[in-house]
Amino acid sequence: MIISVHTHNDRGGAAASAELALLAGAERVEGTLLGNGERTGNMDIVTLAMNLYSQGIDPELDLSNPDEIIQVVQECTGIAMHPRHPWVGEMVYTAFSGSHQDAIRKSLKKQRPDEPWQVAYLPIDPRDIGRDYQAVIRVNSQSGKGGMAFLLERDYGISLPRWMMLALAPYVQKESEVRASELSSEIIRQVMFDNFQREAPLSLADYRLSKGQEEGIEVTLWQGAETLRLSGKGNGAMSSFTDAWQRHTGTSVGIIDYSEHSLGGDSDANAIAFVQLNVGGQRICAVAEDSDTVSASLKAILSGINLAEAQGAPQTTEARATTVD
Repeated sequence: MIISVHTHNDRGGAAASAELALLAGAERVEGTLLGNGERTGNMDIVTLAMNLYSQGIDPELDLSNPDEIIQVVQECTGIAMHPRHPWVGEMVYTAFSGSHQDAIRKSLKKQRPDEPWQVAYLPIDPRDIGRDYQAVIRVNSQSGKGGMAFLLERDYGISLPRWMMLALAPYVQKESEVRASELSSEIIRQVMFDNFQREAPLSLADYRLSKGQEEGIEVTLWQGAETLRLSGKGNGAMSSFTDAWQRHTGTSVGIIDYSEHSLGGDSDANAIAFVQLNVGGQRICAVAEDSDTVSASLKAILSGINLAEAQGAPQTTEARATTVD
């Protein structure tokens, strides 16, 4: 004798009832694809099969191409599937919530190919049923810093330090509210550079590093039509540059934190640098890209100085500068 169960969804518990019946000894389950059936629906075969699969039980059904199943069902029944339908809905592998995005981003970083799947809010690897990671995290006005960081790292190889995430998040949220839509990684990247990079009035023309007991730098800057030549010493390019700036302008620029890394690729911008500065008592975050990390770091400091001046931080840019035409 084979016990077969035929559950309906009148009380919204068809799949749960079928699972409990299987645990109690039932050997067969009757249902419909995507639950389209009598009244509120019969038990959804796809949902039950995926529930079993996620627990390591092979349902012996091929669900690797759910989009084909959805298309056929919709053509046959004329009933559109809800975008948040369990397991196969268009939105079920998408996170807009900031806390969810942050958890997914951190979990994906730790997930290894040879380990059991353990990613928060994603009970299975979406690739197992023909989905990809392109829509896992999407950013709108309700999203947090984790979502935008995930998109920038996935699409551009940009790894944001935490303090830059915190500084950038309000600008991204505001942009999403203005547009009344979600933001692509391209827009998020542009928002970051629009607000944390300033290439005028000061820009980097050239520099030369020297080695010895104490590293030194000779740097040439453009300030409008003028050329400034500065020199300083320190324990690296960045500290040497801030020393040079203080020697020649009388303005102290302190480096609170910084982060730099290679971007790879064949473009001119192969490196990116983030700096958090104290300029005249004002905390400034800045970013810059260039062909190498040293150049990117120096440009990021200059961005911070320019931003501080634009925001009204005390500046004595030309007080003791050596000007060369």
